[in-house]
Amino acid sequence: MKTYPNSLVRTWLFLSQATDPKLQAAKDDARRQLNRIFGSVELAIIYLEQASDENIEVVLV
Repeated sequence: MKTYPNSLVRTWLFLSQATDPKLQAAKDDARRQLNRIFGSVELAIIYLEQASDENIEVVLV
């Protein structure tokens, strides 16, 4: 899997949870990117956790 900058993923996660109506287009785009690259918001969160702690091993069944 290609690696993505943690700051970019954090920004997408922040925007995906935005409640400001002015950010709706950015929110939709962020969710699309997260789903396209990671499959879900939850997996993007796991990606960041794993990037910050190399002792974490994630196994998907």
